[in-house]
Parts: sequence; C-alpha cells; structure tokens
Amino acid sequence: MSSDARAGGQSDAFGELLRGSLWPTLVAAVVCVVVGLFSSPMAAWSAALGATLVVGFFSLTLLVMKRTADLPPTTVMLVVMVSYTVKVIVLGIVMFAVRDVSWLSGYAVGVTITVCALVWLFFELRAYKRLRIFTYDPDGAAALPGQEDRT
Repeated sequence: MSSDARAGGQSDAFGELLRGSLWPTLVAAVVCVVVGLFSSPMAAWSAALGATLVVGFFSLTLLVMKRTADLPPTTVMLVVMVSYTVKVIVLGIVMFAVRDVSWLSGYAVGVTITVCALVWLFFELRAYKRLRIFTYDPDGAAALPGQEDRT
C-alpha cells in the first residue's frame, strides 16, 4: 500500500471517528442545554460552556492524532502527551478563572462535561470498532523475507 493510500485511509479513519462521536455528543449537548433551560438560563449557558469544552478538547485530540499518524510511534506518543498536558493545564486555568463567578452554574458545567465526555468516548469506541482496523496482518503479507514458512 502506498503512503498516499495509507494517508487517505488514515484520514478517512479519523474522519469516521470524528463523525461517529461528534454528532451524538452534539445531541447530548443540546439535551443538556435544554434540561438546563428548565432550571435557569444560567444553567443552560453553563451547559453550553461545558459541552464546548468537551467537543473542543476531544476534537483537538483527533486532529493531533491525524496530523502525527505518519510519524514514528515515539514521536506520536510525545506529541499526544504534550497536547494532553496542555489541555489539562488549559482546563485547570479555565476552572480556576470561573470558580467564583456568579453567572456560571458549576453543577451544570460538571454534569454536562461528564455526560458529553461519556457520550463522546462511547461513540468514538463504537466508531473505532466499526472501522475494523487489524492489529495484525491476517494474510501474512507483511512477513519478513525468508520468514514466510517457519512451521
């Protein structure tokens, strides 16, 4: 398989993962915002903020993985860990900045982040499972030269 075909396949895979998890998460976010409206407009805005954080952070993870998919595994791991660390720091800064504001419902943000994160992860795993990416070569075509028949 050429590197162009492999890159196209990886791009399709990341697109499938994004589509498979983004739409259900947006539905969950809308449900959280509507439920928040029954409580107060503040809860609805808080739910929207929580959903935005989840969708932004999880989409960023897929984007980073897509951009680094052709790099050596150690480089991918380094980039992913750095991006994870940056996201945790940004989340900490956001949570610190809004800890005492009166226009935000901490309960609504927390519930929405939890619900949207669980929905995203469930549907991302579901999309990944449907991709049928082999972790081994079922045809044995990737055997090393001279190693084809070692029975």
